[in-house]
Amino acid sequence: MPLKIDHFMWGYQPHFRIGQESVAKRVFELLDERFQPEIFLVGILAEGKDRFPACVEPENNFWIQSEEFNSTLDIAQEIRLQYPESRMMHSHPLAQQWHDDSLTRRAVRDAVQKVIDDKNNTPACLSYFVSQPSKVDGYLVCVVLKLQTAILNAYPLLRTNQVPIHECRNMPVATSLIDAVVTTYLQKSAGELQLPDPGSGLSSLNAEEILRDAANTLMMGLAYRADQDCIEGWQGLFSECNKIAATYYEKAAGIGTIILASIEHPAIQAMVEFTNPTRLWVTRGARKLLQLASQDLALHTDSYRIFGLVKQGVYDEGKENLFKIKFLGHRHWEVTHAGKMLMRVKYGQPYLPKPPFNVEKLHKDLSRIFRGMTDKHIALIISLVHEAEHEKQGTMLLVTKAAKQEAQRLGNQATPIRPEILTPELLRNLTPIDGAVILDPEGTCYAVGAILDGMATEEGNPARGARYNSAVRYVATSKHPCIAIVISEDGGVDFIPDLMPTIKQSDIKKAIQELLDIRLGKAINLQKYNKTMDWLSEHRFYMQSSHCRDINELKASIDERIQAEYPTAGRIIRSDFTPNPAMNIDLYYETECKSQG
Repeated sequence: MPLKIDHFMWGYQPHFRIGQESVAKRVFELLDERFQPEIFLVGILAEGKDRFPACVEPENNFWIQSEEFNSTLDIAQEIRLQYPESRMMHSHPLAQQWHDDSLTRRAVRDAVQKVIDDKNNTPACLSYFVSQPSKVDGYLVCVVLKLQTAILNAYPLLRTNQVPIHECRNMPVATSLIDAVVTTYLQKSAGELQLPDPGSGLSSLNAEEILRDAANTLMMGLAYRADQDCIEGWQGLFSECNKIAATYYEKAAGIGTIILASIEHPAIQAMVEFTNPTRLWVTRGARKLLQLASQDLALHTDSYRIFGLVKQGVYDEGKENLFKIKFLGHRHWEVTHAGKMLMRVKYGQPYLPKPPFNVEKLHKDLSRIFRGMTDKHIALIISLVHEAEHEKQGTMLLVTKAAKQEAQRLGNQATPIRPEILTPELLRNLTPIDGAVILDPEGTCYAVGAILDGMATEEGNPARGARYNSAVRYVATSKHPCIAIVISEDGGVDFIPDLMPTIKQSDIKKAIQELLDIRLGKAINLQKYNKTMDWLSEHRFYMQSSHCRDINELKASIDERIQAEYPTAGRIIRSDFTPNPAMNIDLYYETECKSQG
C-alpha cells in the first residue's frame, strides 16, 4: 500500500521538507556544530474548496497539528491592520497590487508565528522562525525552522531589528550573523517552493553561499544603522572589506581599524581630516590609508567615504550606530559593536568565534579525568582557563598527574621553573611565549614554553595548527591522566580529550520502548520509526550490549513489516548496533531540557 498523506498540499511535500532540513543542517553546523535544526511546513489554503484549510507537514504524531492553523487567515487580517505600511497607498495600480500582496504574505507569516508562539506546549528551550509563504497548488506554504534557544543566546546580538524610514515604513535589519543566516536561509527555501514540483529534485541551495549572502545582509544593516543617508555604500560594504583584507601594501597584509559611523557622530573625535575623502570602494587607496590606522587611530567611514583618522570618545551603545571593522591579517577581518564580536571573516567566508567554553562540562570532565580532584582545585583550573582565553596569540595549558616528571623529561624543550601554584595574575605573565604551561591538577606549575612530543595519531586535524595537533599527539600517547587546553589565536578553547557528554540512560530505554510500540502497532508509523532510529544512530556510542541486542531485534522485525506494508516506499538500510569499548556507565545522568517537534 502506498504511503498516504491526509493533509495533502502537493505530491512532493515530504521530500521537500526532508531536503530543506538537510540544507539547514549543513548551513547551521557551519556556524556552530551544536545546532540541530529541524524543518516543518505549514500550508494555508488560499484557493479552491473541499480541501483542508490548513496542512502541517509532517502530519502524524507531530507536536502541533494542522487544525491549530485553521484560523490563520483571520489572525492575519487582524495583524495586517496593525502594520504602519497598511496606511500607504500607491498611485500606480500594479504597484498597489504588489504592495497589497506583500503585506498579505507578511501577515500570513506573522499569523503562523503567532499560532506557534501561543501554543501552550511550545518548549522554552527551542525557538521557531517562519518564512514568508510561497503559493504551491493553492496553498500559501511557510517553511518553519527550529533552533536551540541556548545556542542562539550564547552569541552577542543587537537590540533593535528595524530602523524607521518614515512614519509608514521601517527597514528590517539583522541583529546578528545568526539572525541574518536565518532570514537568508528562509528566503532561499521559500524561493525553492516557487519552482515546479518543489521537492521532486535535489535542492540547489549551497551552505557557504547562504552564509556569504547573510554576511552581506548583516553588513548592509550595519551600514544603514550607521548612516541612513549614505545610500552608495550600503550594498557593497561586505565585498569592499573582503577586497581591502586581500590587498597587500608594500608586501604587507592589512592590520588596522575602520570605524563605521556617520560623519557627525558625537562619539567621534577627528584627529586628521582628509580634504578630499577617498571612496571606500577604491580598494588600493583604502588599503593604503589603512596603514595609518594600525596604531591608536582609526579610519572613519560612513560605508562610502573615508573622512580621516579619528579617536572614539564616549559612545552610547544603546544607539547601535557605531561599529568597528578590524583587519587582522591577510583576508581576515572582523566587525564588533561596543567590544562585542558580531562576525569574523576569513578568506571571504564568514564565521562566529567559538562561544565561551562550557564551565559545567569542564568541571565534570576534570573530575572524570583526575579521580578525587577537589572542587577547590577544579575552580582554580577553570579560573586559569578563563585567564588564558585573553592571550591574543593563543596558548596551551597541560594539566597532568605527571607534571613534575614531564617538566624534567622535556627540560631541553621547555623552561622548567621552581614549583609554584598559579594564579590568574601570574599566568598572565607566562603565556606570551610559545609552548605549553605544564601544571598538575592542584594548579602547581613546573614548566613554561614546553614543546610537547608524541607519536603520530589518526585523531589529528590537518585543518588545525601545530599547537592543536601537538596536543592531540601528546594526549593520545600519554601514560598518565592529563588534559590539554588549547586556546587558539582566532578565539575559542579546545579540550583534549574532549570527553563525550553525558546523556540520560532513560532516554535510551524510552527510544527502545518506542520501537517496541511501533512494532506492536496496527500499522507502522514510518515517520516516528525513522526519527527514533535517527536518534539512536546519533547516540550509538552510548549503547550497552543489552541495548544493542534489543535495538537490532526490533529493527529487523520492523523493517520486515515495512517491506510488506509499504512495498513502494523508499528504504533506509541501517547497520546493526554494536557496543563501543570506550563506553562506560559514568556517561549516564538524569537531567536535561525537554524538547519536542
